[in-house]
Order: sequence, then C-alpha cells, then structure tokens
Amino acid sequence: MRILAAHRPGGPDQLQAREVPDPTLNAGQVRVTVAAVGMNFAEFVQLSGDFQIPVPDLFVPGFELAGTVAEVAPDVTMLAVGQRVIALVSWGAYTDQLVVDAAHVLPIPDEMDDLTAAAFPVSYATAHVSLLHRGKLKRGETVVVTGATGNVGEAALQVARASGAQVIAVDRSGTLPPTAADHILPPKNLAQGIRDLTDGRGADLALDLVGGDLTVELLDSLAWEGRLVTTGFASGTIPTVSLLDVLVRNVTILGEDIAGYASRDIATAMLALQQCLEWYAKGLLAPRTPIARPFADAAAALGTIADGTARHKLALDLRA
Repeated sequence: MRILAAHRPGGPDQLQAREVPDPTLNAGQVRVTVAAVGMNFAEFVQLSGDFQIPVPDLFVPGFELAGTVAEVAPDVTMLAVGQRVIALVSWGAYTDQLVVDAAHVLPIPDEMDDLTAAAFPVSYATAHVSLLHRGKLKRGETVVVTGATGNVGEAALQVARASGAQVIAVDRSGTLPPTAADHILPPKNLAQGIRDLTDGRGADLALDLVGGDLTVELLDSLAWEGRLVTTGFASGTIPTVSLLDVLVRNVTILGEDIAGYASRDIATAMLALQQCLEWYAKGLLAPRTPIARPFADAAAALGTIADGTARHKLALDLRA
C-alpha cells in the first residue's frame, strides 16, 4: 500500500510517499480502496506534533476519505464488498488503502460523487455533533454560527436549517448568499445585532468557529440559559472569558472536537453522519464539491491550507 507519512514533526514538507506492507484485516474490520481524501487544517496540526490524539506508529495524517469496500471480515454484516463508503478516523487517511473498524465506515448515496463524499465527514460530523449532540439544538430555537463562509460553517448553516432552527450567520466577508441563513450579520456590534433580531431575548445557541473577540460578543448575545459551543479558532486567537459572566447569566460553554469523537466515541459521530447522509439524499444538505489535487501534491496542497491561501475545500484524488 502507498501512504504519505512524516518521519518527524514539522510542516507539510515532512510528508513523503512510502510503500509499506498491506495491513492485515482483523475481526470487525473492513478494507477500503481509497478514491479520494478530504483535506483539513487539522492535518497541519497533526504534522506539527501538537495534535491532541497520540501519534500512531506510522505518522500518517488525515481524517476523512471515500472509497470502495474491497474486503470485509467474516463478522462484519452491515457492509459488503463493492459498496462505496466514507470513513472518519483520527489518523491515517493519507493512504490508498485503509483497514479500519467497520464502526468508522458508512455507505454513501449513489448520487454523491467520490470527491464530495471524501470532503463530507469532518465538516458535517463537526456541525451535527456540535449543534445537536453538544448544543442540544431544538426545532424553533435561534442559533448563531460564526465563520459561516468556511467549510464547517457552511455545513453548520445547513444542518441547523435542516433541524428546524432559526439561523443567524456571521459573515465578515460579505460574500454569503442571502439564502444561506434566515439572517446574516457582520461581526461589528454582533451582540446588539443578535438582540435586535430576537426582540432583546438573545440566541439560544451559538456555534463559535472563530474565537478571539467574537467569543465575548457571542456570550453577550446569549439568552438566559443559552449555550455556546466552541469548535475552532479560525481567528488564530484563543479567547479568555470571565466565569463571572457565565455564572450570573446562567449560560453554558461546551467544547467539541471531532477527532476526539473519532477516537473515543465513534458511534456518536457516525450517527450524526448517518443523519446528514439521509438529509443529503432528501436534498436538505448541499455540500460543496472540493477542488481535486493529485495524491503526490499533498504537501503543497496542505501548505496552502496552512497559510490561508486555499480559498476552497481541497481533496486528494487517487483515481488517476
């Protein structure tokens, strides 16, 4: 099998192609012939050596992929050879062959192409788990999503609307289409803008993908007993908040890390993905098709994600 691995912590330039023996298939596992691999900023963190999930023996980054089941263990009954599937893992997606517990794998709709499928798990599992599992979003509630033009932000807007929520998107760029949310606000004076839209009540839930000063604004915008879920710091600044504000306003701050679910509670992540795939089949979700890059160009492609010059979701195409 062919992998992209790093010999030591560093930047994307540490990635090198290697041929290694095919892994053995054990009980409860499937072998997937990989067609495409979704790319994320978190792979840059994996390579840096600062990633929160322990490094496996082979330093192979990557979380999400799409492919075809090539082999199943005798005790695996929910998947079959020839099925097109997605997989969500905490390490090891930069490969042309994945052997993994079947619990990490789901069939995909026939109408979903390989590139779109490969880029689906991280964004949509993050959005669904953050909003519904951690944030306990209910139909009719008001939810605010920051970083709404990014991959996870876009997924979160769609998941929130599919859940029946009233959705407020925060868009710094001014490029979000009006149909993407019920309301779109700029970051400036965000808390006041949210209160104006909710007749002074505030938001029931905020999904914070940006961090920095916006986190303080989001906390100020929450209704009594509102919830804030933090799942990223796109601004590059990890905010500091006052627990006194949390106490006197009776609000809740929660964290969500999809890599943690992939390694510690895959059942919750896959249930979220299953519902997202069902919503996709019903036309309720519209994931963007990523830009394809060759497997051999992974280091350069990841470098553009790390330095912020990639303006679109990227995926490695292994079909050529």
